Amino acid sequence: MGTADAGSGELTDLAAEVAALDEVAGDRVRAAVAAFRAPIRVSTAGREGVGRSTVAAALTAGGIDGAVVAESDAVDVPGAPDPVLDGDVVVYVLVEAVRDADRHAVRTLDPAQALFVLNKADTLGSWANATARAAECSDEGGLPALPLAATLATAGTSAESGISAVSAAVADRVARARAHCGEILLNLLRSQAARSLASRDVLERYLAGDHAVALGAAAARLHLADCIAEEPEPPRTAAEAGRCADWWRAQLVRQPTARRRRAVVDIRRHYVRLGRQLSGSPGT
Repeated sequence: MGTADAGSGELTDLAAEVAALDEVAGDRVRAAVAAFRAPIRVSTAGREGVGRSTVAAALTAGGIDGAVVAESDAVDVPGAPDPVLDGDVVVYVLVEAVRDADRHAVRTLDPAQALFVLNKADTLGSWANATARAAECSDEGGLPALPLAATLATAGTSAESGISAVSAAVADRVARARAHCGEILLNLLRSQAARSLASRDVLERYLAGDHAVALGAAAARLHLADCIAEEPEPPRTAAEAGRCADWWRAQLVRQPTARRRRAVVDIRRHYVRLGRQLSGSPGT
């Protein structure tokens, strides 16, 4: 729901309109829009020799929308400080097992934004062995883990390289990072609407529009992981969108906090808008 590209022209127009009315607010909105549009940074990290660059190449070849993949400096290099693993998404590459240096490097990483890749999985005898070993790595290191034969993936010679599952896991984390960026953008726009009388109407008009509602729904999903796991399939028709809206309305009374209730309202609002769009009715 909502991407960096969707509504791109609308955000450009918004920044220009705000700047024409309030120069200071316009500068802040331009900066926030630029930050929102920036590609999500995916870092491949790990010790020397584990295949960080090959994993980066495999992910790049597969293409992950809205993201750039770059290799981080090696961890646990004698005489050198460990790199700061500050990518929006971190793919931490292992070979064979989780070492103490690996545990130390990933100790502060959020599993929702990071994962282990057990590279060179084709050397472990069978894919079943590699999958089992990846599960052990997850238990030992505290991050989700998937097996990968990155060399096979870059050569394009094997459907059993594991790159599809790894790419899907990375894409899911990229989507979460993008949703978080959308949440930051919306919060900034709301703040400016409250602070800038001159541009308030322009900002509030955008915030009430379909693009902002979609961004708000994507951000809301970050706070409702348990509900997301049970929700209906994405709608393809107006009737299906209506059923999704009804399902989310039923979740409202089950939420224990005001924040979660607001998140449910934001998601339901998006499905109501989507139903109108799919039916050809004008939005609000």
